Amino acid sequence: MSPLGETLRRARLTRGVTFEDAERVTRIPRKYLEALETENFGILPAPVFARGFLRSYAGYLGLEPGDLLPFFPVGHVEEPRLENLPAVTEPRTWNLGGLVAIGVVGFLILLVIALYSLGSEDEQSPFITDTLDGAGQENEVITGPEGGASVTGTTALPELVGQSVETAVQLVSATGADYILVGVQQGDVPVNQVVDQEPAPGEEVGPGDTVTIFHSR
Repeated sequence: MSPLGETLRRARLTRGVTFEDAERVTRIPRKYLEALETENFGILPAPVFARGFLRSYAGYLGLEPGDLLPFFPVGHVEEPRLENLPAVTEPRTWNLGGLVAIGVVGFLILLVIALYSLGSEDEQSPFITDTLDGAGQENEVITGPEGGASVTGTTALPELVGQSVETAVQLVSATGADYILVGVQQGDVPVNQVVDQEPAPGEEVGPGDTVTIFHSR
């Protein structure tokens, strides 16, 4: 094995920590903690989540995540490949009730857009959009208001992985940087828990910089 798994195992045994203790504190499922120590990367989730698990687990054991990340393989999970299905066209039938319903929905959408446009001229607020990740799943992206806190100079970005979204936003705002929240699908991670961050912990940020916070939704 590379130094990654052995370093994690020795740190855990030195601190007298069991997998149950680590799972309870880090909220990372035990099977993923064991996979990191045995370097069984095949059962880990997508790399963006696996790197977040490694950062959180290493920090919990008192290790420096930056020293272990170089030993973590990139792209260890092979994405499933699905064959394209033949295109099927079905005849569409429309009735009067359906056309009326579509017209009403379209009118309501235009009304909401118009009201939002009027409101945005008077006050600035965060906005939400939907983007697609590499696997074709929708990710929720929330961008915070520009400007951040009234801070001058730069501050070292703290470790956000494992924190709640609310705590992470407060930590980033305290540096004066802007933030972007990216909600991603991950069934084994509690909702609104941070699983990764860009830039990495320890990097200097301040007014004018943007921190991307990846969290489970």
